[in-house]
Amino acid sequence: MITKLSKFKDSWVIKVLLSLTALSFVSLFGITSYIGSAGKNNAVIKVGPVRVTKAEINAQYNHELQTAKNLFGDNLEITDSMRLALMQGIIQKELINAIMKETADDLGVSISNDYIRKIIFSQSEFLDADGNFSKDKFNRLLSASGWTESKYIQTLKQDVIKQHLIYGLAENFNIPKFMTPYFEKINNQQKVFKYITIDSEKLPIDRKISEDELEQYYQDFAPQFVEPEARDISFIMLSTDDIAAQIKPSDEDIEAYYQENISQFVTPEKRNILQMVFDEEEDAAAAMAKLKSGADFYAVAKDLAKQDKNATELGWVEKDQLIADMGDKMFSLKNGEVAGPVKSEMGWHIMKLSGIKAKTEMPKAEARKKIISEIQKERAYDEAYEITTKIEDEIGAGKTLEDIAKDSKVKIYKAQGIRDNGSARVMPKEFNKLLKSTDFIDSVFSYNTNEISQVIEEEDGFAIVRIDAVADAHPKSIDAVRPEIEKMWAANERSAIAQEIINDVTHDLENGDTIDEAAVRFKLPMSTTKPLKRNENFANLNGLQMKELFQEPLGNPKLYGQDNVQIIAVASKVIESGSKLSKEETNALRMKTASEIVQDAANQLVNAYGSNYKVKVDYKEAGVDDL
Repeated sequence: MITKLSKFKDSWVIKVLLSLTALSFVSLFGITSYIGSAGKNNAVIKVGPVRVTKAEINAQYNHELQTAKNLFGDNLEITDSMRLALMQGIIQKELINAIMKETADDLGVSISNDYIRKIIFSQSEFLDADGNFSKDKFNRLLSASGWTESKYIQTLKQDVIKQHLIYGLAENFNIPKFMTPYFEKINNQQKVFKYITIDSEKLPIDRKISEDELEQYYQDFAPQFVEPEARDISFIMLSTDDIAAQIKPSDEDIEAYYQENISQFVTPEKRNILQMVFDEEEDAAAAMAKLKSGADFYAVAKDLAKQDKNATELGWVEKDQLIADMGDKMFSLKNGEVAGPVKSEMGWHIMKLSGIKAKTEMPKAEARKKIISEIQKERAYDEAYEITTKIEDEIGAGKTLEDIAKDSKVKIYKAQGIRDNGSARVMPKEFNKLLKSTDFIDSVFSYNTNEISQVIEEEDGFAIVRIDAVADAHPKSIDAVRPEIEKMWAANERSAIAQEIINDVTHDLENGDTIDEAAVRFKLPMSTTKPLKRNENFANLNGLQMKELFQEPLGNPKLYGQDNVQIIAVASKVIESGSKLSKEETNALRMKTASEIVQDAANQLVNAYGSNYKVKVDYKEAGVDDL
């Protein structure tokens, strides 16, 4: 099961996506959000009585997808292979979690709350400046990540159980030093490969599709040849910006907003302060004496107050942020002057002024313009609610779309051939965004001819739709889909020809022919690689495929498929090298091999645990039939 899940297309983006899913639970304190759902409870994973539902899998997928977009940007295009890889990682992780939960229950393994508490209390992420556990910091981090405390503790327990039952048994595997010569031999060995490339798209077809075949395809793939329902509509759009522009705030409203949000318009004077703090007044006085004699503030703070540079720099502060009487004093000094000692409950303070940022104030005209805009935005939705409620009442009373457009002083737009997939034959360019709106499309397909929809709230305003015409779904004629059928038939025909060639070439190679002979006989292009090491590749083969190919004897054919291209490869020559690895290279190779063995052992342990239960993964339910 684990082996099957690990076979997917190799690309750097996919590797990053999978690392996101792996890190979500492997790291004890890699806090990520967990979204529960009581929606569809169809099980995707079953391990004995343990169930993982489709809703849980989808929630994990949506979270990991958002994490990926945060990493790469919102414009990240998720391809089918990336989606498949991401879902594979999630399903693999949840499958392991389910197996380990059932195993722990059967073995009577449990993790106490006291043990979890000790782990949490020891993590730097949750400690305050004094090195003590901060409940507030803990809660803030959980809240920011969408976790509840109980869910976080439950997940942490799962990770500790996996550490005990999997990694604790598999880790600490060392490679004996006497195997070093074998590592050197393996690492330095090179192989030359010959390979035949069979590109089905380039294979010639010596006949055309017959009328009988055309008819058979038309019947067999009838659902693909249906013209979907399409609708013509008229609609109006009430922009929230237009509604806002009609709102005229009073001078009293503008002044009240200014006073309530004064920090948006006025930035008070700030001063950059250096500070040293002493427990005893005598020590503070001694430090002040040194400063008056010309000593450097940082040097005195380090020598007498035992403060480093970071502790000494208080930073940019406003007047009311300073303690006791230091606010008035520090904001009356000139740059570079020192004040103190002054006593507070924290000790004796000496402060130095090291910079001044003057008070700034937005010009009244600019502030007024901004305030009017903000008030209009705030009130636009209330105003829009009243307007749309009035319009819906008018629709109920029988008013036409033309009447509503006239009263609202807006234009009526037309769209034709709208389908439920969000496409349209004709749509005003400025409103193409509406076709991506689920609410808009649902409304277009929820009413009958000549009916007017209720008000549809959109991101930029409110839409109202009238259905002008409905073209029901109907089968396309065979003549209309002939080009599509011919293309499908040609692809299948080339695929069948390619498979026949593959079978013939493989048969000849297995019966003693060389790959050179097979290439000539079947008029196929053949390539020869340069001498390659195990960490190198050719023809876009991935690391797992190269590792497998390196293990094959000379002349033994291996077949690899890449979309429409099939590759038949054989190792044709082995080149041994007598060079020795450096000590660092040897150690790195031993560590890499040990890591691979540990991971393999961990996988074997999970498989062994899983063999004790009835395990089922419903890929179709998860929406990944390609697995």
